[in-house]
Order: sequence, then structure tokens, then C-alpha cells
Amino acid sequence: MAIGHFLLFTFLLASSAHARLAPERWVRLTEEERHQLTRAERYADQSNWKSARSEYELFLQLHTKSEVASYAQLMFAECTRRLGQVNTAIGEFRNVIDYFPDAIDAGSAQYSIGLCQTQTGDSEEAVKAFEKVITKWSTNDFGALARSEVCKIYWRLGKPEKWLPHMEYLATGPYQAPDNTLRSSAQHRIVMHRLFEKKTAEAFGLVDSVRKKDAVLVFAQWTADALHGHHIPTFYGEKGTKLRTTIATNAVAFIEKQPTATPEEKTALEHWCARIHANSGNVPVATARFAALSKKFPENDTFRSEYAAYLRAGGKRGEARLVYRELKNQYVADTEIAETYGEENNWKSTIEAYQAMLNKHPQHADAIQWRLGEVFYQRTGQYKEAIACYNQSQREPQSLFRIAECQGAMKQHDASIQTLVGVLNFFKSAAPEAQYKIAGHYAAKGDKEAAIRTLKTVCKVYLNTSWAGRAHQDLTLTYGVDVTLGGAAKKEEK
Repeated sequence: MAIGHFLLFTFLLASSAHARLAPERWVRLTEEERHQLTRAERYADQSNWKSARSEYELFLQLHTKSEVASYAQLMFAECTRRLGQVNTAIGEFRNVIDYFPDAIDAGSAQYSIGLCQTQTGDSEEAVKAFEKVITKWSTNDFGALARSEVCKIYWRLGKPEKWLPHMEYLATGPYQAPDNTLRSSAQHRIVMHRLFEKKTAEAFGLVDSVRKKDAVLVFAQWTADALHGHHIPTFYGEKGTKLRTTIATNAVAFIEKQPTATPEEKTALEHWCARIHANSGNVPVATARFAALSKKFPENDTFRSEYAAYLRAGGKRGEARLVYRELKNQYVADTEIAETYGEENNWKSTIEAYQAMLNKHPQHADAIQWRLGEVFYQRTGQYKEAIACYNQSQREPQSLFRIAECQGAMKQHDASIQTLVGVLNFFKSAAPEAQYKIAGHYAAKGDKEAAIRTLKTVCKVYLNTSWAGRAHQDLTLTYGVDVTLGGAAKKEEK
């Protein structure tokens, strides 16, 4: 998982204490208990928190001594939290702990108290609540989530010395992970932090402890990921941005000192080292390494393609075209060269390049014609030329939709309608979209009644499609016509 997704993921995990009752507890319930709990769970699954709370409350009244009364109280409190009554919910969660101190639900309740205090902005009390969970239930899934929450608070407060041991435990400790991604994300995060601290050997040590077989290669991959894009700047700000080149240099020097098992592994590491320098923004070194790889392995199109893409991303499209010309796969090379001209808004050269490809790569004529049509239509406004290309692309019904759009752009709405009627007649799966777009062309030519009639047809005939929803919205908002999704007029229209 990308490091940049770590905080988002842990936030989503921590956003709810709602979890279904464990199967081993469910089977021990009486029929009456199951019936009442099922009603409550159904409402909770529907996020109908008010009704769910009432049903959990009724369960507690009817089955005071049930072995899952603690769970019902936990969910009663969770529903209260979901209804926005956060302070009241804290008291209800405490009831779980006070009345059922030995139940597993007490741990979930303590975790939920921390969530509530996070919601109210009381970080100090939230940390205390989460630390209690970590102390007593460190190996449970909600214990891992509590540790994750503590990490976020300590990081936000600028206390990396308190953040680090918790994150290291999430990376390597024995606990029930609510999702494997939590552990993986923590491992990536610790590696990035050690790299930032210039503790490259320690960063590798973590990888080596969890991925012994291919540790060096994995370490290279994780380092490249850490240096990619916004990851280090997001967590470490300007200081992190300035250190990226140093981090890359240190990491590559470390990697190149490690023994390799096979020539293939050595080549793969050389490739990752080039990526590490590229992701750090060290243009001269990255360029030299990619160039050396391309020269050393002239038959390897992967190296050349990535080198060209790197040059292209840096705005050096002329140099990228020279590299593309060396590819063994000439179709790929010519395609990418044509696209580089488009990136320079040189659409004339793009068109010429694709037209030349028609004779050079006849086996790919369909794809080339489609791309030519897209350039003519979307970039140069040459609609007749675009229609000719779409006709040759053999991508029905997509090409027919594009032809109709081109005809509409030329104000040839009757022709557009006829094209879309062809879709209706021969491509049933695309009929809802075609019918809806026919209504748009009627509207464009000023035939309001035909547009309304066609939209009603969409609502009636294609009720279970998204196009019916769009048609219903158009009828309501654009034309002020109130109909059911089945196309029938409501009473006021009658």
C-alpha cells in the first residue's frame, strides 16, 4: 500500500466501533435473543441509528442477564454516538466498562470513548483512553486501532519520540490486525522515518526482519515509494523535501553494497536505484543511470520506455522521442512519439504521425483510426475528418456515439438522431444511453415536446438503469415535469 494512503486508511478504520457479534457468541443465544438482536442489527446495517438504538435498548430490557448484554449496551452507545450525542455516548460506553468489566466489549467501549474524545477535540483525554486500551488489550484488533489513533495524535502534536514505539509495534508486534494493510502501512511508514533520520541500515533492518527472502529488492522498492511524489513532504514538510536527494544517495549506496544472488536480481536493483534517484528529483544522476541501463540492455524495452517516460515527465520530449525510436516494439514507439507531440499541443504533427502509422502498422489500424478520430474531434474540431476515422475504427457502439457527437457539434441533429437510432436497433445494451442522448438532440434542435416524450420513454423502458435517473432529473429540473421513474405522470401533472 502506498505510504501516502496510511492516514486515510487508519481514519476509515477508526470511524466506527460497529462490528457484528462474533459467530461463537451468536450460536449461544436463545431464539428470543436472536430475534431481537437481528432487528437491531438490521437497522444498524442500514445506518438507521435511531431505530437501531431503540431495538438495542429493548434487548437490554428484555434480556438483562444475557451473555451478550454487554454487546447490546456497546451498540446502544455507538448508536448514540452516530446520532451526534457524543458526550452522552461517552457515558453509555462507560456503562459497558462499569457493568461488564470482564467482557471483551469493555475493550471496544474504551476504544470508542477515545474516539468520542477525539471528536470533541480533547486530544489529552483521548490519548489516555486509547492508552488504557493498549495496556489491557494490546493484541486485540481494537487495541491495534487504538494504537493507530495514538500515533496520529502524537504525530499531530509533534511528538515523534512517543509516536515511534507505537508505530514500530504496529509494524512488527504480535496483534490481531483488523486488516493486513494496517501492518503493511506501518512497516512502510517506519522505513520512511528511518530513511528521513538518515538511519538507512535500521530502515533496511525492518524490511529484512519481515521479508528475509528478497529483503534488498523490497527495501529498494519501499525506498522508491517513500521518495515518490508527496509522501516525504507530507509528513516532514520543507525539511523532508530538502533531504530527498540525500536520502536517495544514502539508500542507493547502501543497496549497492549488499550481495546479490543472481544477475537478474542485480539488474532489478540497478533499475530500482535509477527510480530512487528519479523520485528524489536528482535529475542528472537519474538520467545517467537510465541511460546506462538502456545502453547495457539494448533489447530491454521496459528500461527504454521508462527512461523515455522519465524524460517526458521532465519536459524533455525531444530527448524522449530519441529514446522511443530505439524501442524494439515500433508500434509502441510510434504511438508514444505521436502522443509527445500532442503534449506540446502540436496536433498537426500528432495527426501526421498517426496517419503514417496506418501504412506502417496495418494490424493496428482500428486503434490508430480511433485515436485519430479523438484528436480530430476533441483537439482540432475537424468533425468530418473525425467521423471518417470513427467509421474506420470498428469500435461500435462507441464509435457511433462519437459520430453522433460530431454531428451534433456541426448542428446536424437529425443526422445525430438517426445515428443513435442505429445504436437502439443493433446494440441493445447501449440502448438506454442512446435513447437519453436522442432526447438531448431533440432539445438542441428546439423540439421540446419530443425531448420530453423521449425522456419519459427512458424512465419507462429502462427503469433500472442510471440513464433513467438522469432522464427523471432532466424532466424535473429542466422541464418542470414531475413523473415517476416508471414514466407515469404524477397526479398534479394529470
